[in-house]
Amino acid sequence: MPPPDSHKELSTEEKTLIEEWIRQGARYEGHWSFITPSLPTLPAGKEENPIDRFVASRLTKESLTFSPEADRRTLARRLHLDLTGLPPSKQQIANFLSDRKANAYESLVTRLLNSPHFGEQLALPWLDASRYADTNGYSIDGGRDAWLWRDWVIKAFNENMPYDQFLTEQLAGDLLEKPSNSQLIATAYNRHHSVTHEGGTIGEENLVNYVVDRVKTTGESIMGLTTGCGQCHDHKYDPLKQVEYYKLFAFFNTLDDRGHDGDSGVNPRPFIQTRTPLATDLEVASVKKELERAERELASPEPTLQAKWEDGVLHELKHIGRGFQLIPLDHLTATLPNGDPNRIQVKNDESVEAAGGDFSAYNVCCRIPEGAGVVTGLRVMFEPANKGKIGFGGKSMPGGFVMSTITPCFNPFPAKNIDLNTATPYERVTASSFKPGFRPEFVHDTSRRTGWAPALSDVDKQQHLTITFQEPVNTANQPYLTTELVFNYGEGASPKKFRLALIKGADDTSMLPEALREAIALAPEDRTSGQIEFIRDYFNAHSSAKSPARHHVSNLKKRLESLTANHRIMVMNTSQKPRVTHVLERGFYADKRQAVKPGVPAFLPPLEVPADRDLNRLDLARWLVRSDHPLTSRVAVNRFWQVLFGRGIVKTSADFGTQGEWPSHPELLDWLALTFQSSGWNVKDLIRGIVTSRTYRQSSNTTPELLERDPLNELLARGPRFRLSAEMIRDNALATSGLLVRRIGGPSVKPYHPGDLWRQISHYGSTPATSQTYVQDHGENLYRRSIYTYWKRTLPPPGMAAFDAPNREACVTERGVTNTPLQAFILMNDPQYVEASRVLAQHLLSEEGSDQERLLRAFEHVTSRLPGQEELELLKIAIARERARYHNDISGAQSLIAVGESVPDPALPAAEHAAWTNICGLLLNLSESVTRR
Repeated sequence: MPPPDSHKELSTEEKTLIEEWIRQGARYEGHWSFITPSLPTLPAGKEENPIDRFVASRLTKESLTFSPEADRRTLARRLHLDLTGLPPSKQQIANFLSDRKANAYESLVTRLLNSPHFGEQLALPWLDASRYADTNGYSIDGGRDAWLWRDWVIKAFNENMPYDQFLTEQLAGDLLEKPSNSQLIATAYNRHHSVTHEGGTIGEENLVNYVVDRVKTTGESIMGLTTGCGQCHDHKYDPLKQVEYYKLFAFFNTLDDRGHDGDSGVNPRPFIQTRTPLATDLEVASVKKELERAERELASPEPTLQAKWEDGVLHELKHIGRGFQLIPLDHLTATLPNGDPNRIQVKNDESVEAAGGDFSAYNVCCRIPEGAGVVTGLRVMFEPANKGKIGFGGKSMPGGFVMSTITPCFNPFPAKNIDLNTATPYERVTASSFKPGFRPEFVHDTSRRTGWAPALSDVDKQQHLTITFQEPVNTANQPYLTTELVFNYGEGASPKKFRLALIKGADDTSMLPEALREAIALAPEDRTSGQIEFIRDYFNAHSSAKSPARHHVSNLKKRLESLTANHRIMVMNTSQKPRVTHVLERGFYADKRQAVKPGVPAFLPPLEVPADRDLNRLDLARWLVRSDHPLTSRVAVNRFWQVLFGRGIVKTSADFGTQGEWPSHPELLDWLALTFQSSGWNVKDLIRGIVTSRTYRQSSNTTPELLERDPLNELLARGPRFRLSAEMIRDNALATSGLLVRRIGGPSVKPYHPGDLWRQISHYGSTPATSQTYVQDHGENLYRRSIYTYWKRTLPPPGMAAFDAPNREACVTERGVTNTPLQAFILMNDPQYVEASRVLAQHLLSEEGSDQERLLRAFEHVTSRLPGQEELELLKIAIARERARYHNDISGAQSLIAVGESVPDPALPAAEHAAWTNICGLLLNLSESVTRR
């Protein structure tokens, strides 16, 4: 009956139906998902795969039939996308088409199940469900090290770890007998919740929130139950009592963690330090060999490039200080974000003076003198400092201060804060001196792990740092300058007094060593062997021409470290002083009622309590994977079905309770769940059975009649069609272009990013935090698979968030799907996609062929099929239009093909390359290119 407070009444028809039900016996059964499944009888039929029997039986009742099987190209593409997350290459399609053996399809399935990319594909939805991220969340959202667990998940799926073991090790790996480091890594599953160290919060309340998150995640990701209601009261719809909720809570309330933790970029305790589970001696040896080769390449002579660089150096030396002029500024205001405004003031001598030396971020607003005109840079001048200590990266060292970043912003009006969207970019940074490891250019990358510090011998002298703008700035219509200066934290790490001035002309400071200036001024034949070697070494270490080689060496060193070094990872443990769990009145942490012991809900199979101890997480894990548990195996097979069909047999994959949707094929769900258990929880066998079924192999083409009858394809009368995930869309563009780096595992990477959005939401306070500014990676890290992209909870990767990637602040088992203009904008304009289009175009132009031949190759490469005649004619019109456009706009063509860090082929005509870049971009933006069908 509807509860009284719902103000709903039964209709006459509903009352009549209930009366009839009572007359017939009124047999009551509990909710279907809370009843242990029994193996259903296979429906009669000629289909060999049992899955097809169940589906065909339902179709027959609905007077429907299976759709025809999809063509072989579509099947090959579907399998590659579903099992690896990557599109098939043209050669892989050709190999499948030419394989006429009866088991060709099954052989392809086997190859893809054994691909190392299979683990990446299956790991992604589990990362969503486990709320995996690289940051701690909340407003500060500092970094954490969590990637070892992500690599563990990938390895587990690739090695086909039995699913019951997969769950057990994550829930209770630390409680197994003599747990390995790998089993401890697995327990990070229950540590991926957000944590905070904010001073205004209450530690005990935070601890309650952390455990609530663990209960919620375990409930939704493993049991398909919404448990949140139980925190405050009995569940309104499911038979979960509040006291039973806190019995589940008690399983996870034994951890030796802290209410305030995760500060300074340190992983919340407890944690261990260990090597990645993916490391192998073979890979370590391979990386070492590759590193040796890369270092030789970096050191190899490049006479032509070096000569060009030397000309540039000589030109710089010739123009140093030309037209140099300092323009004093009228300092109006100075503020200290997140701090006491009385600690900083503007003095009469036009300087900024601060009291106290903790970490500070100064915003200084200045008026520019009338008539200043065009300026070329900005100088910050520091008064002599006492030789105190620099606190940097958790270390103390003698010195004056460390400047982390400097950001100038010109305005038509006075502003206390900078606007990052209109900040003036700069390209050259010099200083009067610097301490080794604290070079002036380190303020340019906005990384608060680096910075500039004056030489120790010079801290008692006046110092200055100068930035040169990328383009001169006309101050006529923007007579105000607001500058943000961030200094690193620690005792004495901020300057006591400084002033700002604009500059005209060329900077009068050179950062080139005196020995280099002397040597490079000599004619080549007059240089000594030592000078020749010094110039070459400096060129290799500092020239932009050698940047790609340096990035490659740097990335290989980081990769080697990721394989050989020990890394931190949060784990579960049991506190030496166990907490007592209480029922909390209305969920309020301080309103404690009766104490409870760990236990399970009464509506599910019982769990016997040992005589000599309380139940623990290992008992819970083993209970969850018992054969009589009605939920775990059903939820698991439903989730894998969702990966392959776009929706589960139960649409509400996180809610199998009474408010969730009824399964579209209940008997099929139970058959899958029980055969999954009897197979030893074999994930690859389960997936093999699904993808070899007739149900899966159907064409996704439909008719208006079928679409009207079954718009969501719940009856499975056709193959599934759905948009690729955010990660797959990006990975497909990289793979299609040939840019994708297919290496498995390792620390998270930071590819292209629209500006520094992190900094706009960053936290500058009395304590430091990592992950406050976005420092883009270079080299191969720009082209890693998206599963390895650094995930910041408060601002996940924008290009993926636009395609409905979650922020991972909570368990997500089903992503939403939206269609917005921003998505097309990203596919056409994001540097990642523009570069992919440009590189694909370069491949096309490097091969001989007519326009038609290239268009055919490009279309097949992107979509895995050949275009129809009408499509081909449209593409011919498009390439003719783009070619004419760029022949009349060479500078525009050059600008387009310069996007991205990979180097375009200089031998290709810019106009032709740009025209084909747009054609490839058009193809990558097709609905078909981002759709799995």
